[in-house]
Amino acid sequence: MTDGSEKEEQWGRVLIAGGIGWATNGKKERQASSAASADLLEPHILRSICNVKITKIFTGPAANYAIAIDVHGAAHFFGKIPSPALAGTPTGIISEHTPLRVSPTSVGLPRGTKWVHAAAARGHILLVDSLGGVWGCGNNVMGQLGLGVCPEVEKFTRVTGPWMREKDASIISVSAGHTFSLFLTNTGLVYAAGSSESGQLGERLLKAGKVSYDVEVPPRLVQGLGDRKISQIASGNQHSLAMDSEGYVYAWGFAGYSRLGLQDQKDRLVPTLVPSFAGKNELSRAQWIFCGPTNSVVVDRQGLYWMAGKWKLTGDGSIGQPYTSFKTIQDIMGCKVLAASSGGCTHFLTTPDAKGGTMTVGFGQGCLYGELGLGPDLGKSTTRPTQIMPLEGIDVIDVAAGAFFTLFLARPNGALSDVPRHPVHIASASLCLVCNTHRNDDDLPLECEKCDQPYHLDCLTPPLDEIPEGEWFCPVCEKEEEQAERAVEEEPKVEEKAGVHAETETGTGTGTPRAKSATRSVTPKTGARKGTTPRRSETPKRSETPAGTAGTAGGIKRKAESKISPESSKKR
Repeated sequence: MTDGSEKEEQWGRVLIAGGIGWATNGKKERQASSAASADLLEPHILRSICNVKITKIFTGPAANYAIAIDVHGAAHFFGKIPSPALAGTPTGIISEHTPLRVSPTSVGLPRGTKWVHAAAARGHILLVDSLGGVWGCGNNVMGQLGLGVCPEVEKFTRVTGPWMREKDASIISVSAGHTFSLFLTNTGLVYAAGSSESGQLGERLLKAGKVSYDVEVPPRLVQGLGDRKISQIASGNQHSLAMDSEGYVYAWGFAGYSRLGLQDQKDRLVPTLVPSFAGKNELSRAQWIFCGPTNSVVVDRQGLYWMAGKWKLTGDGSIGQPYTSFKTIQDIMGCKVLAASSGGCTHFLTTPDAKGGTMTVGFGQGCLYGELGLGPDLGKSTTRPTQIMPLEGIDVIDVAAGAFFTLFLARPNGALSDVPRHPVHIASASLCLVCNTHRNDDDLPLECEKCDQPYHLDCLTPPLDEIPEGEWFCPVCEKEEEQAERAVEEEPKVEEKAGVHAETETGTGTGTPRAKSATRSVTPKTGARKGTTPRRSETPKRSETPAGTAGTAGGIKRKAESKISPESSKKR
């Protein structure tokens, strides 16, 4: 929930790497299609929302889609989302060039409400609003949304639960696995919904001498945590972690590959204390928790990175030799972790570098889509933690790793101007849009960060005396963001919206008639980028390439890959 502070949230620009062939990601026929050639082998600034201030990014280790929340509290969706009805397409695919924008007012929430958290599972989505409510859509065959069991919930529908009977209780965080979801309240209680087949919800049942499981709807309180006040939750495909206010970690659910870090492969039906972070030394306890599909990650209060389970294909940490308890990884033992994420087969962290900036490190085996973002001249996989050189000098403040792609959230700085945009080239004018003339080479027009359209300094209103520092967006692209902000206050009533459904009681949400779509914001113009110094138009104008063409911007030089080693880590 919001704290009422007037201070603006930390925000950045969204970068993307990996597979963007949403229809064929994860499919065998992908190699025979053109999708493989469109993979982004290094991080690219996402043009469509490069003029939007993004505060949070979400995806999941099994998700083929992404969610970005902006400073106004609206959620931007792109990829292959679980609900075709929400996407407005038969395939459920929303192009990254035209993300779907869903504001809280579009589901009937009062003006001023924001989306503050989200969870992205393979087949369902959860959103948390700033009033403490939770909304879900997508697959619900096991009741994983906390709504009445049904094949699919097409619209964002309010999830109700026992927390609504608690005075002043509200949901502040959610996590999601394949067939279950967890809900964390501001009072430190954890609720669960969906299937408890492997103990993901905290228990199973004994019927007629056989262990069985129920589908839990509505969400119920997870037993076994006693009076511990939980502050964080995380879920993999079939297991979960929770961390309490004192830094103790609890694990439960499916224990295959020892992903729970409890030194065996026995499923836990109730949250079980993880001994690795239960010592008397408070610095050895947990600060953050994360889950991958078959692994768990804990960052302790010293900033050290710990891993349990299966996280690669061969050698120590693989199927035959999983980490049965939480272990550090030698090459990053000297790194203080600032942010971390685990995707389908990728693992990321950020750490301070020697220059006072941020270094982004990635590793993973079996990566096929370039989701590590190492660059076109390097391999797609590496089992050894490696600095992502295309992000050198860029202040990455968050990472969200998906099944086939990765999102990075970066503060604008000078180094960001060297990052290519996606798409790299788009159609734009050759002459100033105002005077339609070409002057001498000493008076070249500025090009907009987003749309590449050129403007002379003195043709702008008001005119500029010199090249402005930092990012520069043309008047049209600036107005897009202003219009998006106003749209939050002028949204049509919920019954006029497509892709959303307001419910105060548990229900299916299926079969709701679709109205004419009104949830997409003004269609973003795909466009350009800047850094510390806005770019001047070149003469002659570069050749136009259809939108969607991927590649590396001309003239950008990339440094060779550098490996993170214990020695170099200590120097940093």
